[in-house]
Amino acid sequence: MNVMKYTFGEIGAEINFEGRVECNSAADGARQTHRFEVSWDQPVKGMRLELSWSRPIVDIQYQWHTGCGCDRALRPDWGCAVHSKISSGSPLHCFYNDAGRNRYTVALDDCVTLIERDLGVREEDATLNCRVSIPLDDTGRTHSYAVTLWLDSTDCGYEEAIAAVTGWWEEKYPPMAVPAAAKQPMYSCWYSFHQQVLADRVEAECARAAALGMKTVIVDDGWQTGDNNRGYAYCGDWEVCTEKIPDMRAHVANVHALGMKYMLWYSVPFIGRYSKAARRFAGKTLEYIERLGAYTLDPRYPEVRQYLIDIYANALKAWDLDGFKLDFIDSFRMVPETPAYREGMDYAVLEEAVHALMTDVMHALRAIKPDILIEFRQSYIGPAMHGFGNMFRVGDCPNTTGINRIGMVDLRLTSGDTAVHSDMLMWNPEDRVENAVMQIENVLFSTVQLSVALDRLPADHLRAVRFWTQFMQDERTLLVNTPIRAESPQLLYPVVRTERDGRSIAACYAPGHAVRLSAALRDIYVINACSAGALLLDMDGGARWNLTLYDCTGAPVRTENMEISGITKLSTPPAGFVRLQRA
Repeated sequence: MNVMKYTFGEIGAEINFEGRVECNSAADGARQTHRFEVSWDQPVKGMRLELSWSRPIVDIQYQWHTGCGCDRALRPDWGCAVHSKISSGSPLHCFYNDAGRNRYTVALDDCVTLIERDLGVREEDATLNCRVSIPLDDTGRTHSYAVTLWLDSTDCGYEEAIAAVTGWWEEKYPPMAVPAAAKQPMYSCWYSFHQQVLADRVEAECARAAALGMKTVIVDDGWQTGDNNRGYAYCGDWEVCTEKIPDMRAHVANVHALGMKYMLWYSVPFIGRYSKAARRFAGKTLEYIERLGAYTLDPRYPEVRQYLIDIYANALKAWDLDGFKLDFIDSFRMVPETPAYREGMDYAVLEEAVHALMTDVMHALRAIKPDILIEFRQSYIGPAMHGFGNMFRVGDCPNTTGINRIGMVDLRLTSGDTAVHSDMLMWNPEDRVENAVMQIENVLFSTVQLSVALDRLPADHLRAVRFWTQFMQDERTLLVNTPIRAESPQLLYPVVRTERDGRSIAACYAPGHAVRLSAALRDIYVINACSAGALLLDMDGGARWNLTLYDCTGAPVRTENMEISGITKLSTPPAGFVRLQRA
């Protein structure tokens, strides 16, 4: 192949075919954008655009991206590859210092295409070696491509740098409307029922959940099959298993009568080997996954996309559903045996076909029910997906408080006003109530999904769930409608806070970690979301406060009037909290 190299200031562009590259750059203070436009006359196999540049590593100790999880370390440039596409991740890196200040944020505005990013430490000179590699359509159906690179070295909190990128993305990918119901507590059947979703059991659990303040139920895998061996060998036809749910419309109506909305689970790409759909779409799949007993459909075929659209639209109308949990969208992938392109396809690029599928699904569903609820989960949480879903959930982490918190904060940072949901909460009923409450407190700044068998919970657990569900409802403006500040991301967010109109909620997740407070506030909640018996408050000025301590179930422990200035250690029940109101 012919390799053509271009230089635009400090950024190099390279293409491995006969073509042209143009760049238009703009600057706004410490922020730059560079738009690259590529064109070609004759495509060649394996066409790519590569961008490369470097930057001295000065006052940079950590990085954040949407798939970093618990690892915030810088990586060497020979082992730092990260991918993003419409159904997985986002093209964003934020490099920051030990104080959580942004030092260099890199983003791209193409959130659909499969893009490889290598941004790592060059050992020879301690520079950040940056490379972006983007495959181009080599089928001859297109002859141009454009992408914009965002570089931001503004001195601001890392959260603000990420929020600026999010706002930029939303101009290109407008997010789906978020009904109020998307931010109200929900009950999920997955951990508590798994595939044993019998109509009478679900309705009885919904009655208990409604009494505790849950507003929506999500019925998960199992409603469509009598097989309870996990896996997906029987999915794809999406016909109700009448042994479990004899009359789906009546069942949904019974849940509605309890005051709850009803959402239903579908695994979007999977058709099981025993399904009629597997025979219907033979040869129109991306791969067969032996351990799941299922094929993944190939949405590059128009009939595949129409089949899925009709499945959801018909279910919505027939059963009066309120929404869908559309699962496993990140399982659309090309494998070596997947055909690159063949007759009958109307898309050659898989990611473009997924985008078309989701666009048409949303048009069809919103035409029937404009306030439809749609849940997606990590890792298909990127900007393009925000046009198709209004509830973004933390990936599965059963009974794991810290991972749920980390995932919740990571999602909040790039989700704007879209509803962010916890992974479903579950715990052993024999556990201490404080440990159960910490499950809730670790996801306090998201919409909670509960998935513990309520009829097995002891009385103190139920009191705690009822209190915290009501607290989340009462304080939803601060908790889920106000931007968060999440301290020390390299320490995995030991303190998370919000502040608005003189009020604040702060949660401390690390024993002995000081919680900084402003004496200018008039009403402050500080949550002791760990097993420590004390909170360490760091007030930036002196003020007198009416103080009320509560235990983990919301019961008041004591009240007093006290002066707080500077560092103050306050005895607090484990998983309890304190409310400070200006005297």
